[in-house]
Amino acid sequence: MNQFIGSRALPDLVYHRPNTLDDLLGLVKGVEGDYRVVAGCTDFIPAIRGGKWRFADGINVVDIRGVKSLSGIREENGEIVLGAATRLSDILASPLIREKAPALADAVSQMASPQVRNTATVGGNLCMASPAADTAPPLLVLDAKVTWRTADGEETAPLNKFFLGPGTTVLSPRSVLTEIRFPVPGSDEAARRTRMGQRTAFVCSIISVAVWLKGSPENIEAARIAMGAVAPTPIRITVAEAALAGKKPDEATLAEAAKTAAAHIAPIDDLRASAEYRKSLAETLTRRLLAACVEDLTAYKKSKTK
Repeated sequence: MNQFIGSRALPDLVYHRPNTLDDLLGLVKGVEGDYRVVAGCTDFIPAIRGGKWRFADGINVVDIRGVKSLSGIREENGEIVLGAATRLSDILASPLIREKAPALADAVSQMASPQVRNTATVGGNLCMASPAADTAPPLLVLDAKVTWRTADGEETAPLNKFFLGPGTTVLSPRSVLTEIRFPVPGSDEAARRTRMGQRTAFVCSIISVAVWLKGSPENIEAARIAMGAVAPTPIRITVAEAALAGKKPDEATLAEAAKTAAAHIAPIDDLRASAEYRKSLAETLTRRLLAACVEDLTAYKKSKTK
């Protein structure tokens, strides 16, 4: 493809579209030369056009959209399972996600545009390993696991072990992410997320925060706090989580946990915001989300006593 699109020309591509997982894994194992696994191409093409990625002519592009088993949303054995090639628009439209994991649905609703969400996939968002990946914080607080396959077997890891650095994951060569799964939240659990950006959508987050609480208005049994765009990878802030466990969720406790969370991040100065501003937002947004989760637990308790 020699014509220019944007600022860079796409190289000549060797296009593959397998229809089964076995065909996909065999192709990835046997393909010669450089290759990229793609689904929506919403990162692949802009990265080439913008000069972030450069490939020689003849690069193999393996399109996984024909592998039906890699798409879909289902509840299975107490877990919600997302195929890695599930489109963001399908997540947003899913009654199961809206009911059981509204924090994830909320994150997706503010990602990009409807046109992009109709093409982009949850697996692609995670595999790009951007520090600001918007699906990562809600999935981290939902205790998600990821599974990937090679022609020789399958591996699973917690999502909080998946990211190694900007653009880098634990995925081994010749492997394909196949699914993301997380426990179905119980009635004594609440999760919230938010983000700050220069606009509601279409831009990377200045910061994104998600929190999860398990317990009651009188006692927090467990907590999870995750953030994006405050470190080289999306992260869980376990020291702040531990500060909440076993505590009464009063204003002072929540404020102290939020302060602890902000003290254990390592944001940078960039064009979107300063590190100092991100730290201030981290504390404020974490405190607000924790309070909102306590309100959710309180509302549920009141509904059960009526």
